[in-house]
Amino acid sequence: MAHARLTTPGRPRPIARRASLLAALALVASSCSAPAKPPPPLPQPPAPRPAQRPADADRLAAGTDFGAYRSARFNLVLPLPDVTGWRIDDRKEHWLAATHAATASTLLLRTWHADEVVRRSACEEQARLWRKLPERAGSRLLEARPLPLPAEHDTIVEVRLRPGTKAVPAEGFVLAFGGWARRCFAFVFVTRASNEDAVAERLATIVDGSLARIRFESELEPGREERLIP
Repeated sequence: MAHARLTTPGRPRPIARRASLLAALALVASSCSAPAKPPPPLPQPPAPRPAQRPADADRLAAGTDFGAYRSARFNLVLPLPDVTGWRIDDRKEHWLAATHAATASTLLLRTWHADEVVRRSACEEQARLWRKLPERAGSRLLEARPLPLPAEHDTIVEVRLRPGTKAVPAEGFVLAFGGWARRCFAFVFVTRASNEDAVAERLATIVDGSLARIRFESELEPGREERLIP
């Protein structure tokens, strides 16, 4: 009587064992041939933020954000740094008066007709009779030079600095007076700060960027509204 093939208890059949071996070999082969996973990328540093100017930046010293103010009363266009930071009064008094609160600065400008032929000195004397202006005493002269404005006037601009102390800030000022025939011109700028370098920078900005670039318009042209020019 034929008997079925017996297998040793506990051992896998030959076919089952071969299948298990092949499966194991396939697993090993797949693990060896599979490419290694790339390491995770390193975290990127945050993008730098664009530089921002501090809210209290000294724009007069930096000479930035120039615009212009047109005065119909004096027939001129006046360039100004940080033009929107000025408070301008061109109606209440005989002078164009501008205040820049952020830098403790003031600017005065005026032209007028005299009763007789005048020179620069007479125009300054008259201006000082009308209102209090900075005195030269105690200040240091930084620069003095002629300016060809208004046309034909003998205008001289002086740039001066009065040193500060622990209790009193330094003061810088610009004085420009000119006369021609029976006409006078006056321009006065005053600024204060604890830092003398900042004061000097403001003075340079006002002389070169504002005073020297004033554009006078013909008195024969129709009057225009006083306004800031974009």
